[in-house]
Amino acid sequence: MTPIDEDGRLFGRVNVYDALVVLVVLGAVAAGVVYAVPFGGEDGEPATRYATVDLGERSPAVAERISEGDVATGDDGTNLTVTDTYVGPADGRNVSVVARVRVDGRLVDRDGSGETFEFAGVPVRRGEAIDVATSRYDVRGEVLALDAEGETLDTGTLPVLVRADLSRSTADLVSPGDEYRIDGRAVATVERSVVTPRMNRTNGTDAVGLTLRTVRYGGDTYFGDRRVLLDRTIEFRTDRYAFSGVVTRWGNASVPGRPVERTVVVKATNVGPEIADGIEAGMVDRRDNVTVARVTDVRTEPASVVLTSDDGNIYEREHPRNEDVYLTVELRARATGDGLRFRTRPLREGTTIGLDLGTVSVSGEVVAIQQ
Repeated sequence: MTPIDEDGRLFGRVNVYDALVVLVVLGAVAAGVVYAVPFGGEDGEPATRYATVDLGERSPAVAERISEGDVATGDDGTNLTVTDTYVGPADGRNVSVVARVRVDGRLVDRDGSGETFEFAGVPVRRGEAIDVATSRYDVRGEVLALDAEGETLDTGTLPVLVRADLSRSTADLVSPGDEYRIDGRAVATVERSVVTPRMNRTNGTDAVGLTLRTVRYGGDTYFGDRRVLLDRTIEFRTDRYAFSGVVTRWGNASVPGRPVERTVVVKATNVGPEIADGIEAGMVDRRDNVTVARVTDVRTEPASVVLTSDDGNIYEREHPRNEDVYLTVELRARATGDGLRFRTRPLREGTTIGLDLGTVSVSGEVVAIQQ
């Protein structure tokens, strides 16, 4: 009797060929090299998803190359197409870039636990990295959102009011219509400015109304790489000036309060003749082509000077040259829950206001407010 019969059985009991297959499989398992065919098929099922991708801070040159219609092809032949972009400010000379991309990938179930969306053999999930490699650039970003539809980003405009400590030279330059431009696109625009006249070279606290071009994702609104929140700082820049301001009002670029007109009497004390002689009724203080104050009457009286004699006595005398100037002024003020405000400051008796009357600037104490 031969050990292997004509049917391939060993001693008429075990099929030799089946036994060899079992031995090979067992050996492969022991070596840890068994490969499973995906449940979804070798290549998976084709599928399309739309991802919002934070491409981070990039140089302006790289950001300029990233545009709608750019196509990246994976090693497995799947495609990724840029459908929308947002460019905003970042730190230094860099800019921030967010892209919306259409990912033509595959749904693959590799272990039977459920289908995973993949591009170029890599899972695409929120919070994980994805490569966007075209013939002109190769960048990597974080997936912020993954949706079944939607080619465009959630961009829009947001009016805000910021409080900024502007230098005198910067305050003189800020005007409605000024634009902060990146890559040839306006990302922020000055709507209005409320600037207090400078009586010296120091900085002053001013209010600037801006319209920001923003992008929303994750339920939050961003200007560039910074989330827009009250009391947060944002930057505005042109080719002539730059400043940082704290957001004090969201959704409105105007100073809060109801516009009202008030007549006040302002006393400017101990004014030199070169200033006092230059103030006349009819002079106006204008900002952004709007008259905010008009002088209706001017009267003067000699300024007082206090002298101390050699024997220690104190005397009040008229100043030989300087004068106290009383200005009656019609103001465009705002009525708020905290009282009247003129420009950015409270308006009440005892407060000091400044007026820029074109050829002369003067500041003084409010001594009376009339309805």
